[in-house]
Amino acid sequence: MKPFLVYWFWPNPGGWQYTDTTVQVILGACVLMLLASFVLAFWRSRLSNPMTRILSKSWPSAAFWFGITGVAFVVSREATIQFLSMRVLWLVWLVILALFAFIQFLSFRRRHYTVVANKRVVDEREKYLPRKK
Repeated sequence: MKPFLVYWFWPNPGGWQYTDTTVQVILGACVLMLLASFVLAFWRSRLSNPMTRILSKSWPSAAFWFGITGVAFVVSREATIQFLSMRVLWLVWLVILALFAFIQFLSFRRRHYTVVANKRVVDEREKYLPRKK
């Protein structure tokens, strides 16, 4: 059990270089989150459905902060900054990201709706049909 805990909570695991493909992929994903935050903010400003606009209010800021945090974790791991480069922080970051996405998905499915215009069809036969007294 101790080696397992040491692996996850070791304050300075080291061993990362910017030339490593894993580091480049993780850094690229975090930078994509940063760029996605600006794209999501632009997309929200163009929405016409008010409910979609309300439900997607937190998406740009969440993408921005998840991206910034991920970049900080990558840089601290490569620069061997203690306690910010622990593996358990990556695990916590991924769990929080997954929970946020799951809660947003459930909220969007539960609360999203579109207003459909109610059109009444005028039928000429209606005046000849029996009515309630």
